Amino acid sequence: MGTRFRSDIMHLEKKEKLAWVTITRQSYLNAIGNDGTTALNRVALAIEKDPDIRVVVIRGQGRAFCTGIDLKQLSADEIDMSYHQRWEKALRIFEQMEKIVIVGMHGYCLGGGLQLALAADIRVSTAGCQIGLPAIRESLIPGLAVWRLPRYVGWGRARKLIIGGANISGEQALDIGLVDHLVPEKDFFSHLDQVAASYVKACSTGTRMSKQLTSQAFDKSYDEILPLYLQLQERAQYSPDAQEAKRAYREKRDPDFQ
Repeated sequence: MGTRFRSDIMHLEKKEKLAWVTITRQSYLNAIGNDGTTALNRVALAIEKDPDIRVVVIRGQGRAFCTGIDLKQLSADEIDMSYHQRWEKALRIFEQMEKIVIVGMHGYCLGGGLQLALAADIRVSTAGCQIGLPAIRESLIPGLAVWRLPRYVGWGRARKLIIGGANISGEQALDIGLVDHLVPEKDFFSHLDQVAASYVKACSTGTRMSKQLTSQAFDKSYDEILPLYLQLQERAQYSPDAQEAKRAYREKRDPDFQ
């Protein structure tokens, strides 16, 4: 495993097609301060530009995935609007990149932690993880979770979580479609890697093009999405991965995608 970026805030490591982003402010329950937003942008851009990476895992060291905005910096008036601009820029890079982004949620996934998870493609959680958007306690808007969350759980549930500010468990989040996989808390990183390995195996050009289309499912009309679909379908159908899938079918084996 090679290290691509390392700071006191987060690490970026890579091995073949898989990359890991690890938030390392465990003494702060991985809260994100000003430096964290800058580091996250740097890491996101590095992943986006790496042609070898197919799947990204974002996780947090210690007792929590991420508890969102650094309340010490917020209370000391050290956070201004540039924080939110940098934060949303990083999340949008993860959301739009041609990589499959997986977030591992354990302990606490609060505020910006959940905002980051909502910008990912797949969410993996423990049953007891505490998940919520407590921004109202600081009289803040919980980022663009107000835009992303209703797409996963519907307006009613989203309003309850956003306006009420209460937490739900990972098990409850699975029931409402907010979480995709539940794994045991013991050896969490190992279970997270097992989930990631299954997505690496299935990650073809068609998979990545499907992400691009699915991300726009609520934004474009049929007439708008059709030409984009045909463009991306052509790219998928004539890709080396599609040729490998045909060979694998003929040879009665699993495909080995690039």
